[in-house]
Amino acid sequence: MDPLDFKPLDKEARDEILEYIRSRIDEADPERLRQAVQSLGWVESASALAEPLLVLVREGRPAVALAALEGLAQIDAREAEKPLARFILDLFKRREAGYDEVRAEGIRTLGKVGTRRCVGFLAEIIRVPAPATDLDREAAVEALVSLAERRVRGIAELLEDLRRTAKGVVDKALICALKELNVQQWEKQGYLTIEADFDPSGDSLFD
Repeated sequence: MDPLDFKPLDKEARDEILEYIRSRIDEADPERLRQAVQSLGWVESASALAEPLLVLVREGRPAVALAALEGLAQIDAREAEKPLARFILDLFKRREAGYDEVRAEGIRTLGKVGTRRCVGFLAEIIRVPAPATDLDREAAVEALVSLAERRVRGIAELLEDLRRTAKGVVDKALICALKELNVQQWEKQGYLTIEADFDPSGDSLFD
């Protein structure tokens, strides 16, 4: 069975795929994986693919890891939250060449699959001077916006608080994030107001 031909999986098939991936991690084709990722929304029991995708994230070369991160976001793999946070921390420690974008994408993905539990972790990436880079901090801002879009409360207030000490690129990212959240809130309130005020029995602009 080819691990990149994603299909509904039972436990035995999942274990077989996991072992297959581990044995051929260096041969994984990022383009095939990316093509498979694009169809993950149609796969039954997609959560069964979380662990195989995490293997590719942790052990694959950068191009493979990036494609696998797309897959985790696509299937909304909540079970990937803790392993992904550990992986990000590991990359901070290793400082391995070629993995800066993988680390940043991992941070962004955490915002797409994580819960309120990862808010503090993301805030620390923005707040602490090192070892995070501006690329990491921008990714953490994006991740917090993703969490806000998934209805995690208190993100706008947190972003405002983080702005007090932010500088340069990170400050600009925070400003953009707050504007985005404000626009989303305005649109939500605006549509509700329009819906409430609209009176179909009244005069029409087209009369």
